[in-house]
Amino acid sequence: MERSLLVIAIAGTVPGLGLAEPRMVDTDRNVYIPSEEDGSAVLSVGAVYNDEEFRIHYKYETDDPSWYHQVWRYEDGDWVRYGSGGPGPDEHGLYEDRISMMLDDGAVDGFDRLGGWMTAHEGMRSLTSEVDSEAVTEHPKLGEELGRSDVRKYLPQTRTTEDPTEKSWDQIKDDGALEELQKAGGFIDLWQWRSHRSHPMGYADNNYVLHYRLSSEGDSMFTDNWDDEQDQPAWMFDPEQTGSRSLDWEALLDRQYDQDDHYYISEDNAVPFDPDHDWEEGDVIPQRFLQEPSGSRGAISASGAYEDGAWRIALTRSLEAPNERDSKTLEHGGTYNVAFAVHSAAGARWHLVSLPQTLGLENEDADIVARRVDGNLDDAEPEWTEIEVFYPGQITNQFLHSEKHPGQALVLEGELGVRDEHDLDTLPDFIVDMERHLLEQDD
Repeated sequence: MERSLLVIAIAGTVPGLGLAEPRMVDTDRNVYIPSEEDGSAVLSVGAVYNDEEFRIHYKYETDDPSWYHQVWRYEDGDWVRYGSGGPGPDEHGLYEDRISMMLDDGAVDGFDRLGGWMTAHEGMRSLTSEVDSEAVTEHPKLGEELGRSDVRKYLPQTRTTEDPTEKSWDQIKDDGALEELQKAGGFIDLWQWRSHRSHPMGYADNNYVLHYRLSSEGDSMFTDNWDDEQDQPAWMFDPEQTGSRSLDWEALLDRQYDQDDHYYISEDNAVPFDPDHDWEEGDVIPQRFLQEPSGSRGAISASGAYEDGAWRIALTRSLEAPNERDSKTLEHGGTYNVAFAVHSAAGARWHLVSLPQTLGLENEDADIVARRVDGNLDDAEPEWTEIEVFYPGQITNQFLHSEKHPGQALVLEGELGVRDEHDLDTLPDFIVDMERHLLEQDD
């Protein structure tokens, strides 16, 4: 079966993003394999805590930061949305950077061995096996109850099938079984720092993974800036505060809006949209409207900025879980399983990920040691750990347990994990080779 395979050189075509030529691109099958140069990087992590709060520090070097995100552009009398999460980086650079941490206290069996790969499954959005949106919309749990149209991360423990190779997105356990899992802490805490959708408001997004990637309790720090009834943006910039009702398309592509500028729209700098204003071609209004969050959703504060060639970000949360149903409590002397991901002007699975790590609060045996301090965390200097992050391919939980995986027997034994059997010098190339091999088998 012949397919149209598009292999392109992106360098110089994405505003502000100096990317090398990707190794493979096939948009019909959700394929974008970054260059070897762009397929790995280093995320530096450090942590401190006191009697009340825990703070994790990130340092991520990049020459091409993005604090922009999706926008509405005025064209021929209509407002057209720009900014895509994939495949690969957005062609206009209109997608935010993001740094994420998955966190578990040992309640989720297998996460310590497989990390984020245990949450990736066949049929998930942005995979070649992506499920048709209509099937998800019609599903009683994901579509009718949650209002979703795609499949995202989930834990295999939430599906009814026992055989790990046969776990299916649509075979979700009943509400009673899910409630039992959640009450027992059988979910993964997910901290997502978003450069556009959360950081300007001073927060990171608090989520968790159970039968879906879910938002923690409370109001979000972002929502859609759109009026469905009027078919137009709901908000525009307040010209008395910002000097203009909109951004300029060319200035946006030239990355002229700095971190201190009004590149985002929020409840603090917006007024209701004026349809009678004389809008001009190329006027731009951000597609996300930012607001003050509440509850557990707003429990993680964020500070820092892009400075001296790197994102330098600090996230702070109470040691005690803000809500035991969606967050994990951290304790002095405790050790936790974590995994990290970095998105650079892209969304969905087009990110770089780490192997599973351990985070110890004054536990010297952990990969990342959080240091306890007395007093204000602002005065504490973390002990840094460099963590390699790399392109994760289309490796799924089903694949890891299948005969297609050379390490199937070791995975099934349940004793050893990815760090025991793989060397970081060879694993990234192995993952790329495996994705190519699996794609060839599908042809």
